[in-house]
Amino acid sequence: MLPPALEGFFPANVLTGTDKLVIIPVVGRDILVARGSSDLVIDREQADVMKFFCQQRLVLGQWNGVDCEVWDLSPECRTMEGFSVMELRSVLLSSSDEQFSLASRAVQMLEWQKNHRFCGGCGESTESAADDHALRCASCDISLYPRISPCIIVVVRDGERCLLGRSMNWPEGRFSALAGFVEAGESAEQALHREVFEESGVQIENIRYVGSQAWPFPGQLMLGFIADAVTTDIKVDEVEIAEAYWWHYKELPAILPPITSMSGRLIARFVEEVNGA
Repeated sequence: MLPPALEGFFPANVLTGTDKLVIIPVVGRDILVARGSSDLVIDREQADVMKFFCQQRLVLGQWNGVDCEVWDLSPECRTMEGFSVMELRSVLLSSSDEQFSLASRAVQMLEWQKNHRFCGGCGESTESAADDHALRCASCDISLYPRISPCIIVVVRDGERCLLGRSMNWPEGRFSALAGFVEAGESAEQALHREVFEESGVQIENIRYVGSQAWPFPGQLMLGFIADAVTTDIKVDEVEIAEAYWWHYKELPAILPPITSMSGRLIARFVEEVNGA
């Protein structure tokens, strides 16, 4: 039996040969679902009407013990009767972690194949490896694997207050945890110290890891933390962060990220920590 973290989906690059096959239909970066259903996977019979629009098929692995493929559909499929399009962010809001993880993998794997059709070293065409989720360049004898960019995201705590900021691109009133990419040569902890200080001028300590989440916008892995503040004076960079404030846990902003996102989970964990203190 698989551990809870792996239940439902088990990655592999070959089919097991089961009698049943399920498909995730993807158009662009959206998921095509049966109208009135929130299930992201459909069976082979339902998918039969999509064959005309299918541009590429890619094996994902096994979903609940059944072979699973992602189909890359042409834009014309959006008008198919009986189906509707669900944006990936809507999947985040309305689906389980398990299904969101599956949708993230489907979209990212397709984009990886599209963006690595040619070797970056010699320019020759790549081909799918027979025994791995990789694209091979026979000329250079190298394998290209799906690329994931690690990011840190953190709620900084000062007693009963937490530090939340608003991105330059966000509407007024929308706040979230501070986040940023891990740079080459950095550890996650080093990235936390640097990003928080660069964006807010605050120094931190006592870093606690909370969890991680696939974030396919376009291809990040979010590593979530809570940390304590060493300093509390705020000076935003005005490049990435427009404004940031200390918020009491009973007076948080009206517009917060959903609990299904890592930032929403971190804010909820902060409130739990305060109430449990």
